[in-house]
Amino acid sequence: MVYTGTITVLMKNLLANLRFIFAILVLWCATSFRATAQLTSQHADGRTPTAYINPKQTYDTIFAFNQTPAVKKGDLFLRYCPPSTINWELQKPNETGFKPYKSFVNVIQCGIDTLMAGTYRITVTNKYAPDSVIMCRVDTVKNEGTYNITVTPDKGEPNSCISPNPQCYFNVSVNPVKSTFDWYRFNKDTKNFPDQAFATIPDAIATQTDTLSESGYMVKVTPQGQTAPCDSFVAWLYMNPGFNLKLKKDDAGAVYFTDKFCDRTDFRIDPNNPVQQSFYVYYNPTTGGKETLNNVISFTSRAGSGAATSAILRTQGSQQYFRIYQPPYQDIRYYFTGKDMFGIQRSDDIQYETIIPHAAMTLVLPEIDPQSAPVAVSFLNQSINVTEYLWRFGDGDSAVYNLDHLVPDTVKHSYYTPKTYTAVLFVSNLYQCTDSIAKKITVDPPKLDVANVFTPNGDNMNDYFKPENVSIRSFEISIFTRAGMRVYHYKGNDLRSWQGWDGRINGGKDAAEGVYFYVLKATGWDEPPTKYDAKNGNYRGAVYLYR
Repeated sequence: MVYTGTITVLMKNLLANLRFIFAILVLWCATSFRATAQLTSQHADGRTPTAYINPKQTYDTIFAFNQTPAVKKGDLFLRYCPPSTINWELQKPNETGFKPYKSFVNVIQCGIDTLMAGTYRITVTNKYAPDSVIMCRVDTVKNEGTYNITVTPDKGEPNSCISPNPQCYFNVSVNPVKSTFDWYRFNKDTKNFPDQAFATIPDAIATQTDTLSESGYMVKVTPQGQTAPCDSFVAWLYMNPGFNLKLKKDDAGAVYFTDKFCDRTDFRIDPNNPVQQSFYVYYNPTTGGKETLNNVISFTSRAGSGAATSAILRTQGSQQYFRIYQPPYQDIRYYFTGKDMFGIQRSDDIQYETIIPHAAMTLVLPEIDPQSAPVAVSFLNQSINVTEYLWRFGDGDSAVYNLDHLVPDTVKHSYYTPKTYTAVLFVSNLYQCTDSIAKKITVDPPKLDVANVFTPNGDNMNDYFKPENVSIRSFEISIFTRAGMRVYHYKGNDLRSWQGWDGRINGGKDAAEGVYFYVLKATGWDEPPTKYDAKNGNYRGAVYLYR
């Protein structure tokens, strides 16, 4: 009987490597219900079974084989390594004799990641074979802050690396023993394994079969030289039949009109190819209790080139469907994918031809004083997939247009009273689907602000005497010299087009520099209207003309 060690040298202080080692150990502990061995599955022929550990973790593994025309049977493999005691001894450099270093009991493998320089003697002991000894030497050489580490096993090639510390990782695995393997198939009627084996393999270090049908299997191991089995192992084979995913389409490969609604679209499954989530019944070999493995299928949907999102398979009566809320207002292809817990994946796609309207508009406000009454707004209609529009302007007025008679690219409406309005565009189509969009328009309250100086010298800077005004409905102003002669008068309602007084006497020759007096009257667009005159707000005063 020969035992060998597998040597791996790692840089111990690198956090990523330590996490990797820890993850491997945790995974091995979590999935190995026995310390000796476990029925596994070989797939040299290309088959890819998926191991599924019973969630209760009370008995052994389930192997699921995804059934195809070429895969109708499953395979199992067992290599029996007896539980052993592994003692480590160390002889340090410049010392004589070996001293105990570490010991592991009832294991089939062990590893140490704190080896220091020296010679190691590792003794493997179990009751089925004579003791075997593994020898190796660890050499460390410090070189510019790091260590060159070389591990040389007896009769093996040296393995070396560079590490920040004089330490390495060394793993020892126990070799299998020759044994007789007896195979048993679970009897679902008796809820137990029979006494008679259906196959016996003598004097082998491993056993394997690839002709197993769906069932539970137990292998009993009798080491060479023994008269009774020393251990047994159980595994279950599940031949996963897969599932269908076929959408029901019209002749053009699109969603049926009757499955499209204003707020959602239902993508029906072809009733001749329903989605069936398979399950597998197996048993607790200790109690005979029945267990069920439900092969859950998860679904995703993707619209166009967008990211996949989860989808729910719904059932109503005998009809299966996927429901998508808030479908888009443009034609698009949908892709649906299902994947079961053992990796089988099915996909289908379908064209969605929209019936959804989309309300869209852009406001165009006056370029000058866009919030000063009257605010004349142009509403640019950019809606699509619609046949009728209803405008509600927020001031009590509305307008309706039907595309059969008029295409309203632009609708104009004016606002007068200072306040904030909410204009809403409602759209609909022949399928009674609707949409809307709202925009706010603000009309500022009346305001007058009169400057006391201007410079009509033709430099295009402060050349006109014009009060700053917002939302003024009517306006009148007279300008006088100090002697009381009127040199300018304006009365009107359109202050946007009035430039102001240009510093000339009644439109003729230039007025002299100096002080002039103004008197004005104005009325705002608010309700009741604000009045600006000498009696209400002292709207008279002096203005200085400089050239």
